[in-house]
Amino acid sequence: MRSIILLCVCFFSLAPVRAQSQPTFHVILVGATEDKVLARACQNDVVEVHEQFKRIAESIGYAYKPRLLAKDHFSNDYIGGVVNQLTCAPEDIIVFYYTGHGFNTTKYDGNFPIMMVDTVGSNYPLMLIHQELMKKKPRFCLTIGDCCNKVVDEKLPKDRSMVKGTQCDAAIYRQLFLEQQGGVIATSSKRGQVSGASVDGSFYTKALLEAMDYACHYNNQVTWSQLLEDTQTRMWGIKAARLAGQKSIFELGLINNAATPPAPAVVAQNNPANSNAGQPVAAVTPVAPPAMPAGSGQPAPAPAQGPNFSDVNSFLNTLTDESIAYKVRTVTQTQAGKYFVHNARVKVYVNATQVAQMPLDQLMSRYSSLAASIRQVNVVERLSKLDSSGQLYTEVAVQEIWEPVKKN
Repeated sequence: MRSIILLCVCFFSLAPVRAQSQPTFHVILVGATEDKVLARACQNDVVEVHEQFKRIAESIGYAYKPRLLAKDHFSNDYIGGVVNQLTCAPEDIIVFYYTGHGFNTTKYDGNFPIMMVDTVGSNYPLMLIHQELMKKKPRFCLTIGDCCNKVVDEKLPKDRSMVKGTQCDAAIYRQLFLEQQGGVIATSSKRGQVSGASVDGSFYTKALLEAMDYACHYNNQVTWSQLLEDTQTRMWGIKAARLAGQKSIFELGLINNAATPPAPAVVAQNNPANSNAGQPVAAVTPVAPPAMPAGSGQPAPAPAQGPNFSDVNSFLNTLTDESIAYKVRTVTQTQAGKYFVHNARVKVYVNATQVAQMPLDQLMSRYSSLAASIRQVNVVERLSKLDSSGQLYTEVAVQEIWEPVKKN
């Protein structure tokens, strides 16, 4: 079935349809779908990423134009050719997604990885691809690398259960892709680390897609920083990623004012790539990308609108993390006052269904006793209420995703 879907992605990428007045949502998917170790994980990754961004494009009124570089098209020549030949209008959006092996070297001082596409010769640093795409001057550019994968046996949970009555709000996607301009680059692990995967897909990709889904269903507002921080929290909900200490990194180059003409957040200088528009980018020896000036292109702080949802999610998930000593989790409970009034009321949902309503102190006790059963906690902003200061929750809705019951 996955192979059939992959073929559909290939076919769709070769025959894009663009409405006359519609801007385009370009997605370049690069996957090591035939790698002897990562094949199944990468096949799952590209299918799920394709489906997610297709939904996002449709929800914000963009024409979706994917390109899949896999199998015979999984090469530096194809990547360079597609990147160089891509043209976009000022309102267009570009997403570049890579899943496969990655590495870094002592000679390359960049924090983001080098994609291991060809085993002979040089490979592209992810940052170089991001810089080349930013030169196209799209409205927004997102570059994601889920690479340096170490395959393990842990099965990834497939459900993304939503609280009954919550629907995906396209306004969240507009906040991410339309209300800011510039670019974002993110990768699944920091310099010197490996990234994890299972046969069901890569840990970081799974966490990122889950963060996007929950944000559009549960949040009133979102920023890229919040979303990518929440992705890290969700990735550490996967035991193997948490035990390995896998830490994702990202860099933002954003402009808040959507009316401002888009400009690259990172400008490549002394770029070794071939600049002829119709020619493939030459495979290059990694060079250090120029540093982004401190504070340049960074969005101004948004007005306070309640606690940062990624911080609240991280706090609650810490309370149910059994890899953290019980005494440490008990002490962490005292930090609840950063997010909730002392007598806050809590609606508790297990998967889709509300199961209880309780005062905050009872929630703390619940998480002390049920930590082993709870795999993940999600704050549902849309069903929560703030105090008059707009800083603390007086009522909060939380969703618990429970571990499946093991049968003897």
